[in-house]
Amino acid sequence: MTAGAARRFDEALASSPAELAGPELLPARLARACARALEVDGAGLSLHVGVLRTPIGASDAVTAHAERLQFTIGDGPCLRAHDDGAEIAFAMEDIERNWPQLWASLRSDTSYRGVLSVPLPPPMGPLVVLDLYVRDPATLPELDRGDVHAVARSATAELALTVTGPEFPDDGSSWLDGPDARRRAHVWQAMGLVGIASGLDATDAIATMRAAAITTGRVVDDVAEDLVAGRLVPADLQAAPGPEDAAG
Repeated sequence: MTAGAARRFDEALASSPAELAGPELLPARLARACARALEVDGAGLSLHVGVLRTPIGASDAVTAHAERLQFTIGDGPCLRAHDDGAEIAFAMEDIERNWPQLWASLRSDTSYRGVLSVPLPPPMGPLVVLDLYVRDPATLPELDRGDVHAVARSATAELALTVTGPEFPDDGSSWLDGPDARRRAHVWQAMGLVGIASGLDATDAIATMRAAAITTGRVVDDVAEDLVAGRLVPADLQAAPGPEDAAG
């Protein structure tokens, strides 16, 4: 089955729409090809460097939003797969048990009910993780893992062609120039604004932004855009609860 999956990937990539033609949109083209080759409902690619997580491409707008929901919660299948360096499948009951806030958000904001998170093989992995979303969780066990690995290898090979220097990912590959990545860059800019204004380190600053987003039913990316644009100021954000608050 793996040869068929790789062929479907190549065919889907070759038929990418004209609006995805730019070099900065290669990850979006690859995500779309992954979804089509594996016959899942959505696929997304994200880059993990230290504490930073950056979406570099999604097959569609709903999948891009699902990534933002995971990022807002601050944990989820994708981050777990990156940390463990291994693929992890989560049906909705698994997400509900491990991350009830993420479960509620996915149920209310998307039609997805399961996700398989797969770190790409070297040289891109485990820094780059592929998320595969399905509406019917029963399809997750039916996904041929050989097909998944074949598609992940194909995506890695395409990404590797754009790596031009030793300073991956800051090597001129233009992945970080895509719309989702540029939007996430506002989060790191806003994190600095909150940290300086409130005397917080990076961890507490992003926690404060996440708490503000969750409290208002938004995603962190939206809060960050408002901070960078001046529609919000750091003083508008309530500090994230500390351990002593949780204990109380």
